[in-house]
Amino acid sequence: MKTLIYADYETDLNKYKNLNSDVMVYDETGIINTDFEKTDSLDMFSNVDAVIFTQNCIINGEYDTSKLKEACIKIQNCVLDEVLLIFDTKVPPRTVLKMSKVIDEYGLIPDIKLAYTTEINDNLRIIAGKNDSCLQKAVNLYETMSNEIKTVKHIQTAEFIPILQNAYKDALVALANETAILSEALTIDLTEAIDVANTGEGINLLYPQPILKNEISRDSEEINKLANEYGEPSQLSETIRNTNNYVAYHMAYMAEKELYLKEHLAMFETTVAILGITEDEELISEKDNASLTLIDDFVSRDVEVWAHDDKVPEEIIEEHGAKKITLEEAYEADCIIVMLDNEEYRQLNPERIEKVIITALPIFDQNKFENVKYSCVGHYRLKEGEML
Repeated sequence: MKTLIYADYETDLNKYKNLNSDVMVYDETGIINTDFEKTDSLDMFSNVDAVIFTQNCIINGEYDTSKLKEACIKIQNCVLDEVLLIFDTKVPPRTVLKMSKVIDEYGLIPDIKLAYTTEINDNLRIIAGKNDSCLQKAVNLYETMSNEIKTVKHIQTAEFIPILQNAYKDALVALANETAILSEALTIDLTEAIDVANTGEGINLLYPQPILKNEISRDSEEINKLANEYGEPSQLSETIRNTNNYVAYHMAYMAEKELYLKEHLAMFETTVAILGITEDEELISEKDNASLTLIDDFVSRDVEVWAHDDKVPEEIIEEHGAKKITLEEAYEADCIIVMLDNEEYRQLNPERIEKVIITALPIFDQNKFENVKYSCVGHYRLKEGEML
């Protein structure tokens, strides 16, 4: 079997070394670095058993299938009906259908062969095909390179699974964040409530936390977009996104309350250090980022804002009106706000905190911070047995 990979420069071609096929890479521009044999001939698309499209369809943190569409247009006149076309990239549902209409614009390939696949975690790949024959060919091709393969009956179902996974995470976090804010009014220790509630069968509540991972906010918002596109309601998804976006403003309120009540300081008199901006390996998108929203809110009220996150360039932080600092400098702030759970933030020294520290998620042992002006979203600090 011979397979042609239509890649872009972002494709990790190393993972295809175990593909159950002879592999060739189409490289029109000569910029792709690979040990595979390369070709710039469009004629090769008619002389292989399968073509794998790997164009990245997530640009600046949003779905964008334009590069995939360009690839499909390029090969419109080259593909024969016996060639299996496999789309190996994360896309919104019905993208493969749309791309098949681009490739076969005039309906000249009555039995165009299509399959879709993507990894949904490090150990699991999903595969779907237009029919059983397409599905089996795709499975045979990938079975030597994946730890586990899960097949589904329809391509659009497979396309939707990663979106559904991330929207589910967003929903669980929204429940935690909503009840965390309510629990402060009710003087409830939500962390303890969640720990005990999770002993119930089938219950897996998460702790409150800001959404700082792009794929979660992106895919949850994608459901809203799809609902609008197809004229269906999306009240739940809209509420989930609004709830998790509101966390930034609640953190600002907490800081204002703590500084005024405990230090008698107005916000414009203070310096706030925000620790953690993205959970991704780099900042993929500024949209719906809770930490950047928090920075914008403070800056709009003339608060001096410092920010720490080694993964975010200084120019981006400065564009939002803040100053990039080292973690050591954070101790000099009037208020430290921890937005991300990582080891260096967990090791903050309470004895060096000048005035106030607030966390958006429960990462500290409260006993360690009992002598510090410390508060956490959803964690009302009551004495044992106290009722208010």
